Amino acid sequence: MLRRAGLTPREALSTRSRAYRELGLAERTVSDDELLDLMVAEPTLLRRPLVLTPGGSVLGFDRKRLDALLGGTSS
Repeated sequence: MLRRAGLTPREALSTRSRAYRELGLAERTVSDDELLDLMVAEPTLLRRPLVLTPGGSVLGFDRKRLDALLGGTSS
């Protein structure tokens, strides 16, 4: 999904999640593969929502971008 959205695991990482803080990810150097493993084990590390359509993708809640992507249907 991340590859299809054109995102790296680091770009999709939720830095506001409790797991991010508890795992000390701000202070650690973590590979993309390790981040993916951590996201599988702790899904709250993945920033949400991740909306994928044939026309593009939006990561995180951004009403304007979601409206543009979905043709004004997100309200």
